Formats: sequence, structure tokens, C-alpha cells
Amino acid sequence: MQVDNTKGREEGRHQAGNFKKWPRWAEALRDVAFSPEKYKDKVLKVTNEAVVYPDLYPKGKKHVLVISRMNGLNSLEDAGKEHLQHLQNIHNLGQEWVAKFLNEDQSMIFRLGYHSVPSLRQLHMHVISQDFDSPFLKNAKHWKSFASSFFLDSKNVLAELESNGKINPCSEEGRMLESPLRCHRCKTLHKDIAHLKYHICKCKIPFAPDLIPYLYASNLSA
Repeated sequence: MQVDNTKGREEGRHQAGNFKKWPRWAEALRDVAFSPEKYKDKVLKVTNEAVVYPDLYPKGKKHVLVISRMNGLNSLEDAGKEHLQHLQNIHNLGQEWVAKFLNEDQSMIFRLGYHSVPSLRQLHMHVISQDFDSPFLKNAKHWKSFASSFFLDSKNVLAELESNGKINPCSEEGRMLESPLRCHRCKTLHKDIAHLKYHICKCKIPFAPDLIPYLYASNLSA
């Protein structure tokens, strides 16, 4: 475990998103961000700006979170243009972890991004392998939260923040979560999550060209 003992940044701003009432269970990542020493058996890396932490219910073979240590940055809703460099540093840390994973297994493919409406407080970016081979991927909502427009690629978040100075909230969350189950490679329809997971482990169709810019891999044609 690599640790920088410098305390997390306490700067932040108070926007509408900061007045949201979060349930107690949703505070777990915030505690990791500001008291990483309490989780030293799980924490992978600590910097001044972020903590790299394993997703405790991973939805792929490799799934880690890069958690912001900036106070007042609960979700993308709180991000402004002044946070652009901070989010770029989070992105860079995610890329660093992708490189570590690819060094272990060059067949893996990753995406970096955020849930448009997160369930846990404290801004965090997902680094997740695209095999989706995990016993914790149990239902359609789990799948769609990573394989639909609900998942915001980090590159797009950075571009939108630089261009607009804010991230527009997801306006179609309900409709997106009710959409059909489709393979993220070949886009075929499946009646339930069990059939979809069985299909995914065998599907070798190349990813769609419009998705490739957001993937991280040694060989995208694999």
C-alpha cells in the first residue's frame, strides 16, 4: 500500500447538491476519504487528493474506486470549473490503476467513469473491467448503471466541465433503468440478467467504434 500521510484537502464549495440528505449508510466512502488510516487493510493508495479503494461489491473482475478527498464535493452535481484539475488528477490516478491491471493481464479492457446519480456520498470515479464477471452483478439495475448512459465516461465529464463549467444532472434516469437488457458489445437483447451474463462471457464481438475512445486496453480488438 502506498500512503501519503498529508491530510485530505478541506476546500470546497456549498452548492445545492450539498444540501441533499444522505442516509447514514451512504456516508461510507466519505469516511474512507477523510479517515483512510481506519481502512489501511483495504486502501490501495492515498494521495493529497484521492483514495484508491476496492469496490466492496465489484461488478467486474477488477473494480476499484478513486474517491475524492475534497470536502464539499459530494457528487458531480457539486463540481464546477474550479474543480477541473482535481477531476483530471482523479482521472490520471484511475489511468495509473488501469496500467497496473493491464500489466497483470493484457487481455482486460476498462472504462473510467461516474454514476450520474450516485448512491454513495463523496465524489468517486469507477475503474471497472468490461468482463462484468462477478457474483455481485445480480440484477438489471446493476448492469444498466455501468452499461448505459447512466454511466458517464470520465473523458466526457472533463470535457463538459471545461466547456460548461458544470455537469448537467441525468434527466432520464427512470427511463434508462427501464430500458431493455443489451450486451455492451453486440447489442443483442436478453430476457434477464442470468442470460445476459452467460452471453457476455462468450461474446467476442468488437466494441462499437463510438465506445472505443473511452476504453483502456492493450488490444481493443480482442
